[in-house]
Amino acid sequence: MLEQKKRFTRGGSLRAATLITATVLAGACGYTYGAENPKAAPADYPSRYIELTIPFAPGGGVDLFGRTVAQVLNDQKLVSKPIQVVNKPGAGGSVGMALMVQRKGDPYSLLGIAIHAVATPLTLGTPYSYKDMTPIAKVFSEYQMMVVRTESPIKSLKEVEAALRKDPGSLTIGGASLGNADHIAVALFAKSIGVDPTKLNYIPYSGGESNPAIMGGHVDIGMGGLDLMTHVESGRMRVLALTSPKRLGGRFQKLPTFTEQGYNVVNENWRGLFGPPDMPAGVVQYWRDALMKMVQTAAWKAELEKNQWVNTFEADGFRAALDKDNEMYSVLLKQLGLLKQ
Repeated sequence: MLEQKKRFTRGGSLRAATLITATVLAGACGYTYGAENPKAAPADYPSRYIELTIPFAPGGGVDLFGRTVAQVLNDQKLVSKPIQVVNKPGAGGSVGMALMVQRKGDPYSLLGIAIHAVATPLTLGTPYSYKDMTPIAKVFSEYQMMVVRTESPIKSLKEVEAALRKDPGSLTIGGASLGNADHIAVALFAKSIGVDPTKLNYIPYSGGESNPAIMGGHVDIGMGGLDLMTHVESGRMRVLALTSPKRLGGRFQKLPTFTEQGYNVVNENWRGLFGPPDMPAGVVQYWRDALMKMVQTAAWKAELEKNQWVNTFEADGFRAALDKDNEMYSVLLKQLGLLKQ
């Protein structure tokens, strides 16, 4: 069993359960983890099914990502053996990350995850992060949008800026959990206008509970993903800005970004694939090639449109992008008093 890098700041029983689960699964898989690995994939790779672990429960955004990738790769015959999706939820994705670390060198194990690979170790103090796994590729991204209810007297970001400059707590802002991409986006906006983000009146909601709060006027401003576009198109919400670096296409092309309005706010919630540590270089390249072919298919482009995902595929530069995310999140979470690492 691998030596622990550090202990959980809380939840020691969860850490123990995670390691036991990982060890049992490793033994059941029939692969000798930690054994010397070839520098390239065998000529007959893959010779059996591939297991894609999703470290969250079925039905969520990351689960949808993983199952969609597996389906398109399988249906388009881009891999010669089936990809089986297995859910291993727990502790903000840390159970799945620990499992990958225990499967060191295994060419038949993949992990599908999002920004949690960066944020969870920082906010929960869990032992493993993206640094302990093999980054394969960022597949796509989602961005946040700042919205108000249609009847809101707030018409522009300038009005939001003026109100927050005068009194940072004067506006209630609804979004997902503390430390989530929604919260980070709001913190970035506050910093861009010289306001202390810890002074904001940010109200965290679980699931989609923030949507009725926004439309019902229980909060002044809302933050959420691109799925809010449904409520915008129905006339119940109005968009003030998107966190994308430039305007998006399609149904989003008329929506302004923060940056074009003069605010240094760019934030993405990506989805990506990882392998265990010491995954053979040839296997890593095999999956990068397969994913590159996948994102060019009509089937995948249809999924992007259907799910309101933005193509930001990146392979070689994925690790550098992760390091940049880690630096930004570390600074902001520390300022917000949410940094546990």
